[in-house]
Amino acid sequence: MDNQDNTVWFAATTRNGQWKKIALTLSGLGVTFYIPKVYNTLLFLHTPKQRALSLVNSGEISARFLIDHSTHTLMEVPQKQMEDFMRVLDENPDAECVNDFSFAKGDRVIVTSGSLKGVEGEVVESPEGTFLVVSVSTLLAAKVRISRKNVAPAGKKRQ
Repeated sequence: MDNQDNTVWFAATTRNGQWKKIALTLSGLGVTFYIPKVYNTLLFLHTPKQRALSLVNSGEISARFLIDHSTHTLMEVPQKQMEDFMRVLDENPDAECVNDFSFAKGDRVIVTSGSLKGVEGEVVESPEGTFLVVSVSTLLAAKVRISRKNVAPAGKKRQ
């Protein structure tokens, strides 16, 4: 998961109303980050682990890291997963964040055309229509309405 300089995405939470201050601080420090506009108590830092820890431990930003319970360490989000999640949220004004995973998991697909070409996710059918769901680990997902003609199978069903 690590690249050459050990820079990865780490997931953290912040208090409600803190995102503007955190964004300003991180921008000033030159730290790459992502705060979903539709779920702005969630923070993703793209930095080496030691830098991420020092930002929080020193009090430069007020955040709490999410822990991956299978590894008992900071939750790391794979680069491709993060890129797809950001594209779905940033390029689609009607996209929503969902943290309720009660919907049925669908077929894994890759988007073959349109602004989301190359994004991988799952197709979910509901009475409201067909949606592409892109998740960040088991933490959060973004969903956007999509036409089945714009997707192709990406592999076997996810369990």
